[in-house]
Amino acid sequence: MNSVSSKIPLLLLATAVLASVSACGGSGGGDHPISRIESGDMFTGKPYIFRIAERYRAPEYELSAKYGVITDKNPVTGEQAEDGVYYYYVPENTLNTLPYFYGFTEEITISDGEHGLVEFLELGTDAENGDPLFTDQWHLKNLGQNPFSVTTSPSKGKDLNVISAWHLKDSNNELISGKGVKVSVLDTPVDVNHEELKARMYTPSGAKSYVNSGLTLKKLQKSADYAHGTCVAGIIGASASNGKGGRGVAYESSLTSYDYDSGFFFNEMTDKAVNNVVNASIGWDYSHGEGFDPNLELWAQAMFENGIPFIKAAGNEFDEVLFSHSNYYPLTCKDLNVNCQFNQTSSLNRGRYFINVSALNSLGVKSSYSSVGSHVWVAGFSGEFGYRKDGKSSSAAIVTSLSSYLPEEFSDWDKNVPWRTEEAYYDKRKFYTQRMNGTSAATPMVTGVTALIIQAKPDVTVPQVRYILAKTSNNDKTEGWETLAYDPIEAYVSQYGENITLENAWHDNASGLRFSNYYGFGVVNAAKAVKKALACDDDAGCKLRSELPEVFISTRANPCESPDGGLTTVCTLSDFVNADNPGEVPEAFEIDNLEINVGSLMYVANSESDCTDAANDSKKGVARVNNLLQISMTSPGGTESLIKSVYANWDFSGTLFKQETADPFLISTSDFFTEMVPSTGSFKLKIRSICPIDVDELNNSVYVQIDGYALD
Repeated sequence: MNSVSSKIPLLLLATAVLASVSACGGSGGGDHPISRIESGDMFTGKPYIFRIAERYRAPEYELSAKYGVITDKNPVTGEQAEDGVYYYYVPENTLNTLPYFYGFTEEITISDGEHGLVEFLELGTDAENGDPLFTDQWHLKNLGQNPFSVTTSPSKGKDLNVISAWHLKDSNNELISGKGVKVSVLDTPVDVNHEELKARMYTPSGAKSYVNSGLTLKKLQKSADYAHGTCVAGIIGASASNGKGGRGVAYESSLTSYDYDSGFFFNEMTDKAVNNVVNASIGWDYSHGEGFDPNLELWAQAMFENGIPFIKAAGNEFDEVLFSHSNYYPLTCKDLNVNCQFNQTSSLNRGRYFINVSALNSLGVKSSYSSVGSHVWVAGFSGEFGYRKDGKSSSAAIVTSLSSYLPEEFSDWDKNVPWRTEEAYYDKRKFYTQRMNGTSAATPMVTGVTALIIQAKPDVTVPQVRYILAKTSNNDKTEGWETLAYDPIEAYVSQYGENITLENAWHDNASGLRFSNYYGFGVVNAAKAVKKALACDDDAGCKLRSELPEVFISTRANPCESPDGGLTTVCTLSDFVNADNPGEVPEAFEIDNLEINVGSLMYVANSESDCTDAANDSKKGVARVNNLLQISMTSPGGTESLIKSVYANWDFSGTLFKQETADPFLISTSDFFTEMVPSTGSFKLKIRSICPIDVDELNNSVYVQIDGYALD
C-alpha cells in the first residue's frame, strides 16, 4: 500500500483541492481518478457529470458520496451513461438537512471495500461556478439571513418556494428554469452588458432602436433610478451558476428590454413568437380619468387573445397620493392606515385581464407602501427599504442587478451602507444593489414564476395563468403564513354619522377561494404553481380555461334606484346575455373576469359648495367628494367586494369623461373569480356619497361585463 498526495482536478463547482488519500496501488503513473465533464447545480438537481479513470472501473470498486447521490443514470432524463461516466446531484430533500444550506464540501469515495480514495469537492455559492449573492436573496430562500445589517432580519420560510419548482421537470424532461420563455421588460432600458444579464438578452428580428437600447452611464449619472429596468430584469432572469451575483426566478429565460420612455409600442408586443409574457413595473398617474386610452384597451385585448400575460405593478401609493393637484386630496387615510389612492384610473391600471401585483416584505406582511385594492390578483415579495445612505434601516429589500458601471461613477443607491462597504465583499457586490423594492420588485417575482408556468405548459392561456396563480398562492390559512392575516378596518365617518367599513380583510368568496384587497388570492408559490401547470389538463377549472371565455353583460333596464335622492344608490344588475349572441343565454356561467361600467357616475349640484364644484368638474370639488365615495358590490352568491373605500382618493370625474368620450369606463374586481352565476342572477352595486349621484344618468349606461364560461 502506498500513501500518496495528489491534486484533485476541478470537479463540480470547486477549484481543485489538495487532499491526502489512501488507495491500494497508489496513483500509478499520476493519472487522475476523476475528471469533470460538465458542472451541475446543487440548488436545482441539475447533475454534475464526471468520468472515472479506467483503472477504477473494475467491479470491485464502488462510488459513494457523503451527502449527495452518485448514479450511472441521468437523474433528470433517465438516460444510461456510457461506461465510466457518472452523475452526481443533491436531492431536494437533502438540501435542508445539509450542515450549511448554501454550500458544503462533498466527499466522494472510490473504494474496493478495503481501501478508499476520497476526493473533497467544494459545492455551493462560494465555489467557482456558484452564485455568491444567492445567500443574500431571501426572496428565493429565506432562512432568516441578514447580510444587510438591517434592523429586523427576514422571517424564516417567507419566500417564493422556487427551489422546489426548479427541481420539477417539463414534458421534455428538462428542469424548470424558464428555458425557452421570452420575457419582455417594459421599463427603463436594461443594462444589456451587465454580467448577469448579457447571456440572457435576445433581440427580436426587425427590432426598433428602443429595443435593447441599453442603459448608458450618462442616464445613470442623471439619475440612479434609470437602473430600475436592470433591477427588474435581474429579479426575473439573472443567470445562474456563472460565478457572479445571484440568480433570477426564471434564470434561463430570455429577456428583451423595451424603453418605455420612447412611447408604447403595443403592436410589437402582441406577437407570441417573440414575446411570451410582459413585465410592467410601471404606472401612469393621470388626472380626472385622462388616462383613458381606447387603443391601449384594444392592445390589451390582443395580448389576452394571443396568450401573452401582462404582469402589472399595483403601485406604491398606499400612504400618499400621486395624482396631479394632490394637495386637494385629504389624507385621513394615513391616520387610519388604509389605502390612500384608488389605483384604477388609467387604462394601464384598469387593463382587462392584467395580473395586478401587490407587495409584501421579508416578514410576511404587506409592504408599507404597497397599493391595494379589489383589482389585485396576487402578491410578490419586495421588502421594505433595506439599509439607506442616511444610516437608517428597516427590514430587508431585494438584492438584484444594478448596472455594469462602478458605483463610484454615479450616485449609488448603496453608498456608505454596510452591504457595500464591507471590503471583503465589494468585488462581489459592486454591480448589484440591496435596495430594490416597491411593487416594481414584487411584479418581476410573479413574472418569473409565470415564465416557469409557461415552460411547464407552453400552450397555457392567460385565463389559465390567472387560474393557476389564484389557486396555488399562499393565503392567511396556509400553514406558516399566519402573518398574512389582518383585521377588518372600521372608522366613524362624521359625514355619514356612522361607522363605515374601510377594509374587509380576508374572506371566502362563494366558490371557496380566499381573497383580500391586500394580497389578492395570496402570495405566489412557485412550486405549487408549476405543479398545477403540469397537471392543468387534469384540473377541471384549468382545462375549462384552455379556450377563451365568452362575454356576458347585464341588460336590466333602469337598474339603479335611490331612496334618499342619490346619496345611497343601489343598482340591481341582472338579466345577463351573451354580448356577441344575445339570443343565446346559458342557464349559468362561471366568472373569469368582472368589470363594471361607471362612466356615467356623476354628481348633482345642490346647496353644498363641494357638491356643486364636483358637478361642475372642479378638481378641488371632485377631490373632496370622491374622497368620501364608497363603492361595493355583492354577487348572487353573497360575496361582498369592497371596490372603492371611503378615504381612498380618486381623480375620476364622470362629468368630464362623459363630455370627452362615449366609451365605457370599466373598473374591475377580482373578488368573484370562479363563482357560478345563474343567467337570472343579480349583482347589487351599492354607491354611497355625501353628494347626490345623478341616478338617471347612471341608469343610462351602468352595467356589469363578465368574461365567463357557460355551464351546462
